[in-house]
Amino acid sequence: MLERNQLPLRPAAPVFAVAWVVVIASASVALSLLLACVTPFVALAAVSAVVLPRRMALMAVLLAWLANQTVGYLVLGYPQTFDSFSWGLAIGIAAFVALAAALAALRLTTGPVVTMAGAFIAGFAAYEGVLFAATAVLPSGDGAFSAVVVAEVLLINSLAAIGLVCLHAGAAASRALVAAQPAPVLL
Repeated sequence: MLERNQLPLRPAAPVFAVAWVVVIASASVALSLLLACVTPFVALAAVSAVVLPRRMALMAVLLAWLANQTVGYLVLGYPQTFDSFSWGLAIGIAAFVALAAALAALRLTTGPVVTMAGAFIAGFAAYEGVLFAATAVLPSGDGAFSAVVVAEVLLINSLAAIGLVCLHAGAAASRALVAAQPAPVLL
């Protein structure tokens, strides 16, 4: 079984982990502005689960959700109604359930690609399951869970996850390059 401290994607330095919390929250703001209602919380949760320690992953998802709600209500003009607030809360719960599912999937997989894929798939199933369950008590459009809509949400989350993993790999590589450089000689 793969231990969390053996994951090649996990940052070693605490400062690097804090920077990733900021990256995840910033990505949530940018993606909320770009995509409005389809912020890729599954991607944010899965990458956080794989890259960050548990406590910091929780913080990243919380900040991402808060940033999304802030942008939605203050910038994008989401309606300030009971239904809208309820759906916002349901999305937040779904994001945390996705994180929990992604963290649980880390125990079952090995290798970085399988680990990331397993975390993503578990997170996506959990996220969509919670939102589908919410339709039992919250108003929803007839096509909210059509195959086309779910496929679009899957595509957006997949692309966001790939982008975040690539960004992380680039940051990790540049950190390795910085650490590998000899110290400057002072004369």
